[in-house]
Formats: sequence, structure tokens, C-alpha cells
Amino acid sequence: MNRKEFLASVGLCGMGSCTCILGGRAASLFAQESKSEAPQQAKKPRSQERIDFAEKWVTRFFDVLDANLDPETRKKIMLANGRVCFLEWIKETGQQIKPVSLERFADWVKSNVKDETYRVEGKTIYMQYTSAAETGQPSKEGACLCPFIESKPAGLSPTYCLCSVGYVKVMHEMRFGRPVEVELLDSVLKGGKRCKFKITVA
Repeated sequence: MNRKEFLASVGLCGMGSCTCILGGRAASLFAQESKSEAPQQAKKPRSQERIDFAEKWVTRFFDVLDANLDPETRKKIMLANGRVCFLEWIKETGQQIKPVSLERFADWVKSNVKDETYRVEGKTIYMQYTSAAETGQPSKEGACLCPFIESKPAGLSPTYCLCSVGYVKVMHEMRFGRPVEVELLDSVLKGGKRCKFKITVA
């Protein structure tokens, strides 16, 4: 007895055949639906998911900061954060900065700096980052000093760049052993090719 004869003999011919037909159609429809679904994207590594989350979080945070604090308070906070960032780098790397005179520094720049990293005009210094912070090696245009901003999160407030102002300020105050004022002229986050600063030595 073949399979068809067996099904007929046990009384499944009437109901069973409908069940088989419906089941077959249902299975066919299900298969078609499965085929029409878009293929699942490969899951990102956990480390990348954390970076993506951090970038979204910091973007929202700076929107909140801008909406709730006046410009002077925002600047004060970010300059303080930049200062701490530089001092932590000094501590972690064991760097020792011995103060030099502005005149000696200007002579060093004239003799050793062949690009636009530094330019000294009297008591005014024009500086831009042309090397990577971690390696000291030359960096391509559009590379930010801050490793976090290398990917330039969309919509991140320019307020974030004030951290670099604080960083550059304490770096040069330690270098010259005297106060300096720092103005941000351009930044990668704002769309510039380099982060540029104007440093006025007191």
C-alpha cells in the first residue's frame, strides 16, 4: 500500500486532504513571506555599539548644556575640563615641562618649524594641530586633536571645542610660566581643515 492509499484507508481523505492542501498553501505563503523579508544586518561589535551610544549621548548632553547655561558659564566649564585633560595627560605620560621665555620659543619655532604648526608674531602665537595627539606623527587634514571627535558626530555643538581652548591654554601657561589668553579661530568640528588657535602671552 502506498502513502496515498494509506491516508484514504484511515479516513483522512476528506478532512485530511483539505488539511494537506491548506497546510501546503500556508507553508508556501510562509516561505514567500520569509523570502520577502529584508536580510538582517550583521550585528555590530559591542565596542562599536558603545561608541555609537556615547556619541549620541554627548550630542544630546551638549544640546542640554547650551539650552540651560549662559555662554560664559559654558566656557568656564569647558576650559576647566580642557585643563584637567592636559594635566591628566602630563601625569599619565610622565611629561616634564620646563618653562622657557617667549623669545627663546620664538627662536626655536623659526629654526625648527617648517609648517603651519606655529607662527610667532611678537607676543601673539598662531598655532594649529598638524599631528596626532597620541603618536605625534603628522595627521591628515580634517583630523581632530580629540580622539573622541575623530569621527565628528553629527550635530555635536561647537561648545565642545572650548575644551581644546582650555587644553591649549594650560599647555602654554606651563610652557611660558605666565598667563596666556587663547582664542579658537577654527576647528574640525566646525568644518575646518585644522583646529587653529590664537595665543596671546601676557
